[in-house]
Amino acid sequence: MGNPLGLQGPAAAVEAVFALTARQFSLITRRQWLEVGLSERQLDHATKTEAVRVVHPGVYRLRGASRSFEQDVLAACLATGGVASHRCAAFLWKFRKFERPVVEVLVVSGHAPKLAGLQVRRTGRLDPAERTHIGWITVTSPARTLLDLGPVSPHLVEGALDGALHRRKVSLRALEQVLERAGRRHRGYRWLAPLVAERRAGRAPTESELEDDLLALIRRHGLPEPVPQHPYRGRRIDFAYPELVLGIEANSVAAHAAKEDVQRNAEKANELLEWWILYFTYDDVHGMPADVARRIEDAISRRRATLPEQPAG
Repeated sequence: MGNPLGLQGPAAAVEAVFALTARQFSLITRRQWLEVGLSERQLDHATKTEAVRVVHPGVYRLRGASRSFEQDVLAACLATGGVASHRCAAFLWKFRKFERPVVEVLVVSGHAPKLAGLQVRRTGRLDPAERTHIGWITVTSPARTLLDLGPVSPHLVEGALDGALHRRKVSLRALEQVLERAGRRHRGYRWLAPLVAERRAGRAPTESELEDDLLALIRRHGLPEPVPQHPYRGRRIDFAYPELVLGIEANSVAAHAAKEDVQRNAEKANELLEWWILYFTYDDVHGMPADVARRIEDAISRRRATLPEQPAG
């Protein structure tokens, strides 16, 4: 591999440094440096010659290494002894709506240094089942991440939960277990527990961000709560008022652009001929929310007038 940075020390130890940093986004800690067989004096020399540069106290980056969000997160974990958590973990797990990277780590008890550019949170306990890895980054499990999100992003918990369930990144049992371990004293319990209970009782998770946005619009305008992913003849209606035989479909280009999706949607429409279906796009939901709410309210009123006694078929 060679020694392009001119590091001092035995060749085997220098080789170990490059092997380690290749796995750690070009990062190495003081402890790791010493463990491979190099000395404090050699580290000081590498720092003075800028072969390595200090990222946080005790954490170094090789000269010339490109910077990335993952590198920033791992550096924070190495510096604090913590794990990526909260919004940072949600971003790494690709939960819905968490599109802005935030470096946030969770430290179990003890003291953690205050470091610029990151948020350090503390907990009295983190069960081994509640930590895992995404690549070389230690991160809270999907279930624990959802629990922690309540106090910092309460309006995004439900969508993140449904997205994780829909993509099978988490199970209801795993969520129930993390709630049992945390108890009501955890600040996230009051947000997550009722959502999990609803889904255990049979409420289906939404399947896209657009569905989340449409449901938020319905609630914001005080309209009756619809049934998400209502099953009918082997298919599902995005939102339904079964007693009114009224359905609502969120038409997302991203979700339905493929040829097979177009065909499936056409077949679905043919199966739902007896239903009154409203269709809304991203532009409708985000550009004309009041109009969308008015159309839904009007449809509910008209269906109540024409189907006062008819149950859903």
